[in-house]
Amino acid sequence: MDLSIYESQDSELAKYRDLTLQLQRCAQCGFGQPEALPTLPRFFDRMYDQRWSDDWIHNEFVCGSKDVIFRRTLDSIKHRSGVAEPRRLLDVGAHVGRLLHIAKHRGWVCQGIELNPKTRAYAEAATKLRVHHINAHALAATGARYDAITLIDVLEHIPDPVVVLKTLRTLLQDGGVLVVKVPNGRAQCAKEKWKSKLVKGYRATLADNLVHVNHFDPHSLELALRRAGFDQVRIRQGAPEEIPPVNGLRALLRNRLRPSFLGFYLLECLPSRWVSPLYLHLHACATKGGVPANHAN
Repeated sequence: MDLSIYESQDSELAKYRDLTLQLQRCAQCGFGQPEALPTLPRFFDRMYDQRWSDDWIHNEFVCGSKDVIFRRTLDSIKHRSGVAEPRRLLDVGAHVGRLLHIAKHRGWVCQGIELNPKTRAYAEAATKLRVHHINAHALAATGARYDAITLIDVLEHIPDPVVVLKTLRTLLQDGGVLVVKVPNGRAQCAKEKWKSKLVKGYRATLADNLVHVNHFDPHSLELALRRAGFDQVRIRQGAPEEIPPVNGLRALLRNRLRPSFLGFYLLECLPSRWVSPLYLHLHACATKGGVPANHAN
């Protein structure tokens, strides 16, 4: 584990630095988690209270590196719901508010949840939207309801993922749509092992500060959603991470030639009902209650 970044911020948290642990994977469903979790009170809350610089936070909002993911997420909701006019959307783990920003400009009535106080404040100021500083359980207790919920690169961070998914289901109106995007744990592990063999000096790692406490594969992600009570679950490949904005032909070609981006487009050509174990990221869409079959995308 590497928690050296917290040396000056939280000395108790930083004491976990250099400890080792094993990841265990269920042989039946493919879900992976550490063999044991830290006993430090509020370990995950303290870890996510990372005090990034103002410049870093601003760059996260304006760089647009995840816009491919966010646009595809909103497209999935539109196709699944079959409703042309956007309605109420909740983005869980809103970070700096970039998805909210894009959704707002598409006509959605948006709110977010973000537990990091610095990024929450920035997201609310940048988007002029409500970004709650409470968790999903507390928000559900207020009686709030939404037509769509997005959970982009969040579920892998939560120690009890099915419990949170059940809570999010209560936040959805009947017929509402949930979109989840997570890394594919098996593929990420294989990628890191091969990269460490091929790149001199590279150390294989799977989020070694425990920021990714869950490691899903296609089967375990679908199982988690179904156990939480969701219907019409569909797993597809998730868009690649950190794609720089395209400005000009040279940038376009550079993006397309990146291995992750090239793989994304090649794998998209596979039959739509076949989920490759090589997908580095998983995109899941599910509903609360059934929907017409022609909208199950």
